[in-house]
Amino acid sequence: MTELPNNTHRNLRVLYEDDELIAISKPAGMFVHRSEADRSADEFVLQRIRDQVGAFVFPVHRLDRATSGVLLLAKSRLAAAALGQLFADRAVSKTYHALVRGHCLNSGEIKTPLISARGRDKPVGHPFRDPQSAVTRFRTLFRYDIPLVSDRYPTTRCCMVEVQPVTGRYHQIRRHFNSIAHPIIGDSAHGDTRQNRFFAKTADCHRLMLAAVRIQLPHPASQRPLDIECPPEESFTTVLRRLESWRC
Repeated sequence: MTELPNNTHRNLRVLYEDDELIAISKPAGMFVHRSEADRSADEFVLQRIRDQVGAFVFPVHRLDRATSGVLLLAKSRLAAAALGQLFADRAVSKTYHALVRGHCLNSGEIKTPLISARGRDKPVGHPFRDPQSAVTRFRTLFRYDIPLVSDRYPTTRCCMVEVQPVTGRYHQIRRHFNSIAHPIIGDSAHGDTRQNRFFAKTADCHRLMLAAVRIQLPHPASQRPLDIECPPEESFTTVLRRLESWRC
């Protein structure tokens, strides 16, 4: 359910830029850098931005290939180290929007511990297999009730949630919402296959419905507050427009 970018060879949208860092809008379907997950991929954020600004840039946090939205990159190793420390100190606030199956509570906090990325393939008993603490906060923005049968239910429910991960574990938001029976629509790894097929047919949804819409942090050099917003891209908002008549 991963949408490939349709803006090949175009410049990526710059949301903010100064001498220390650059924030861009990452398209769904594009890797940040080369990955063993797909050796055939030939489009990467780091390469595109390097060509765009004429200088090397350094990643300081992750966005999954299937996730779109605001991504921070440092312009020097020194800036990368400073930004990395801000993330380590949890001085960075990230906000996402996600369309999930069912109707969530008005607000809540998910605290299910998660195994780290490097522990996924390790045998039981290996220290990397020990679950790590993970916290995700959310609030429901609006709900939908689609008058079409889905699986064993007479109608199909979903809702848009605003999400703030407190920790930064591997696929944390996706795994956490799946753990409370509200998987993200379009998630082929941690989601509901039947629901993904339903939304592909009903709303022409062929992407992961998860977007990083805002990042807030102190500037790594001046310490002044930065508040960078990134509206979801067209492939995300088009799905919502198709569902609008069923909003409740």
